[in-house]
Amino acid sequence: MTNTFTLILAVLTVESSYLQEIERPTKNVPDTVQFWFAPDSQWRIKTFAIDHDIHVYRIGAQGSKARLTTESATNNIKKSYGDVTASVFVLEFPDPENKTEVERILKEHKLKGRLEAVKDGYYFYNPDGGDYRTKSKPK
Repeated sequence: MTNTFTLILAVLTVESSYLQEIERPTKNVPDTVQFWFAPDSQWRIKTFAIDHDIHVYRIGAQGSKARLTTESATNNIKKSYGDVTASVFVLEFPDPENKTEVERILKEHKLKGRLEAVKDGYYFYNPDGGDYRTKSKPK
């Protein structure tokens, strides 16, 4: 098991609201689909830009040996969001708490947002620095 943290980030061409059930071409901030791979956990994250809603799923049971690969996560993105994907990044962070290093990696990929820590044990890419919170429940 590696101590590297990996963010697989798909920046979409749409902005949407799960609550309002709308999706439109991005005017301001795009929606994202993300996978966060930590040494001890994996997460799937979807941001909805219009109302700064976020849906987060922990992948696999805690302590589970079954893990997604980077390839399976990117294939999932292509299959589910291929028609609205602007770009996909695979970013490696040796230490996501090292703000200087994180900023350098994001800037290197021309990403203007920030990496945000969440108390549940994952990080996500916040595209605009907005206050993302879970505001809706998936149907």
